Amino acid sequence: MKAKKWLTMITLVITAVSLFIAVIIGKNSNCITYDIAMAIFGGAILGFIMSLIEYYVERQRAMEEFWLQATKILNELKKIKYLDVDAPINLIVDAMYEDDTNTLKEKFHFLNEEEKISVNAKKNLISWYEKNIPIPFDENTDVNMRLNRLYDSKMAGYKEVFLQCMNSYREASMVELGNFDNAYGNLDFIIANKYIRKKAYELIYDRLRKIVYQFQFEAYHFNLLEDGKGNFPVCILKVSKLNQEYFLQKEEKIQGYTNTLIFQNVFDDIEDSLEKFRCRTYRIKYVEPKKIPVSRKMVSKNNEK
Repeated sequence: MKAKKWLTMITLVITAVSLFIAVIIGKNSNCITYDIAMAIFGGAILGFIMSLIEYYVERQRAMEEFWLQATKILNELKKIKYLDVDAPINLIVDAMYEDDTNTLKEKFHFLNEEEKISVNAKKNLISWYEKNIPIPFDENTDVNMRLNRLYDSKMAGYKEVFLQCMNSYREASMVELGNFDNAYGNLDFIIANKYIRKKAYELIYDRLRKIVYQFQFEAYHFNLLEDGKGNFPVCILKVSKLNQEYFLQKEEKIQGYTNTLIFQNVFDDIEDSLEKFRCRTYRIKYVEPKKIPVSRKMVSKNNEK
């Protein structure tokens, strides 16, 4: 695109200069310089018209390519999974850390006669279940056994959810940026070049690159865990932090139900910027895209989903 831009500008300058010389000399001067200037003017204006047409074709093509590459990367990043757990993260992390510590103690015989397996975090989480999750009991129910089974089942489910989220971030971190970099570098305009490039950089290009780099940095720890060298509770905290940054939870009351909607707020903002860029490309009116939740759940007054 840069070649088309400079060709257009050069032919425009030559056209203007040759016309200026011809006007200064005048038609009645009978000077060969006037004839040469008019000849140059005729060729230059024809070249300018052709290069201007090619410039606008290349301009749209370059903008389309940037929009396409940005959209591809955004769609890959949007595949990250929401961390959907039904208990406070800090209680879950403490319980998992406690379980891992107890496992290591038993495996390597670090326990002495006075030291016992720690169950404080487990009790805290079970206590939270008793207060917040309705569990049917009757007089014949072994409450402790029922709660312990619930704890084991929940912990297994949490681990599966955390691993799925980690893998989604690992996959998103593998996005290639080469074509995207080239597409941005190819943006070069005659009119409003600084303004358009600045908006494209700040609202789209730089934001997507920073997200990919952030995922790559965190994926290092997830890869260690995949290889059996990482720390699961630490990775959980990293996933939780990413989840809070890239997902937004909104609640609305509908006829006695609490409807919880999950949005990818950061990606929705970038998608909005991409739509504005697309409208500028085709010179059409901008219409704000509707934000669609990636997940939702409805809970009744009785805590039934």
